[in-house]
Amino acid sequence: MNHSPVKPAHLSRLDTADEEIKRRKQEVLDGVMAALQAQTVGADHPRLLTPERKESLYIKEIERREHYEMSKHPPLPQIIVTKKVDDYEWRDFTNTIRGRFGAQLQE
Repeated sequence: MNHSPVKPAHLSRLDTADEEIKRRKQEVLDGVMAALQAQTVGADHPRLLTPERKESLYIKEIERREHYEMSKHPPLPQIIVTKKVDDYEWRDFTNTIRGRFGAQLQE
């Protein structure tokens, strides 16, 4: 780089940033043009939205929104009160657990 009073160093850094932005825009444009050409031919391309890709993007967006809302407003803690056991020998509070085929188990 040849720095001169006409073109100082900080402006040359801006020029390289502009070149990088132009390069990225050109890459995106090339990808879009390739997708359009594939669509006209009837071939598959990763940038084309098929119904399956559209559905997966929709599900990802719903999950992203749900996670965002959960991070801002988490669910409140719940206090679970168990029922008293009618067995007079033990007189304790236990959790009612449903076993196989709905059978009640005592924890």
